[in-house]
Amino acid sequence: MSKNSKLNVLGVMTGTSMDGVDISLINTNGTDFVKIKCEKSYKFNKNYQNTINNLIINKPKTNNKIKEYFLKKDKFVTDILEKKIILFLKQKKINKKNIDLISISGQTVYHDPSNKISIQLGNGNKIAKNLKVKTISNLRDNDIKNGGQGAPIGSYYHKFLIQKFKEKAIIVNLGGIANFSTVVSRTLLSSDIGPANCLSDDLCNYFFKKKFDKDGNYARKGKINNKLIEKFKKDKFFKKKFPKSLDRNYFRNYFNKLIKLNKYDALMTANYMTYIGFKELLKNKKFKIERILLTGGGRKNKLLREILMNKLNKKIELIDKYKINGDLVEAQMFAYIGMRSFKNLEISNKNTTGVKKNLSGGILYFPD
Repeated sequence: MSKNSKLNVLGVMTGTSMDGVDISLINTNGTDFVKIKCEKSYKFNKNYQNTINNLIINKPKTNNKIKEYFLKKDKFVTDILEKKIILFLKQKKINKKNIDLISISGQTVYHDPSNKISIQLGNGNKIAKNLKVKTISNLRDNDIKNGGQGAPIGSYYHKFLIQKFKEKAIIVNLGGIANFSTVVSRTLLSSDIGPANCLSDDLCNYFFKKKFDKDGNYARKGKINNKLIEKFKKDKFFKKKFPKSLDRNYFRNYFNKLIKLNKYDALMTANYMTYIGFKELLKNKKFKIERILLTGGGRKNKLLREILMNKLNKKIELIDKYKINGDLVEAQMFAYIGMRSFKNLEISNKNTTGVKKNLSGGILYFPD
């Protein structure tokens, strides 16, 4: 396959917020060309979110039992992803014959790169066979096996987007976990930086039985618990060098402290914890950033945006301002890196995941 050859790739993204599945059909060569054909987000019901959340919370304490434990729910996730893909094709009137490749992220349920484990539920082999379309999944595995963090894994698509901006820009994705990508002196850099929606969403579920705090309206009624923030600032995660990555439940110990506070104070403090991740990132003198572009569900939190604008003294913008749908960037991203995987192009390097050498990744499954 030539460098410039293009395919129609369906990107399927389920994030650490566990709020839904995003699907994007793009035409791309995996390098300098992307045309978005159609895309849509589908919300998961409360049952899905609770099932996965409970699965994560009740996981075994020893790594040798974890993979087997999580894979018992693989069919549950695979069936839902398959149904959403079929619904998308029907609603958008797309013939499967016009899709060259499906690229799925899978539902991340456990991430521990220090022990070379990162588990995403969603079986690429079954999806390929059932939908009769070549499918790429397991995009993190090769990176993890070679000493990388396995995350963030979509930095090369962020690089493609960043190149459209003349000013020095940084993309920050606010999913369950916050991660960034930027280009400094032609070098692509990326990393997780801290919690985004994970604490706030879990607190909303705990206190109000709701999926999330719309616009930060509950949090706005509360005050910051400075004592807990001071402990949070000293967390060992912030002492690690970039690039680094996080499991969604890494900050669970703070959740257990937050639920003992007034419910509004807990949510306000969780928002401030997201800001601390940004603050620690921008301490790095490499990042002479003029513009921060927000993607992901957390960008809709008006209170969080106000905190960032007031505290960081940077231009904070939604990526949507530039006719890029911030809800669907990650689905586009998985389609794009799926194409790179298909062409055996690199999807990670030492500055994006800490892997020792530039690597491609992913496993290609065939319908037959």
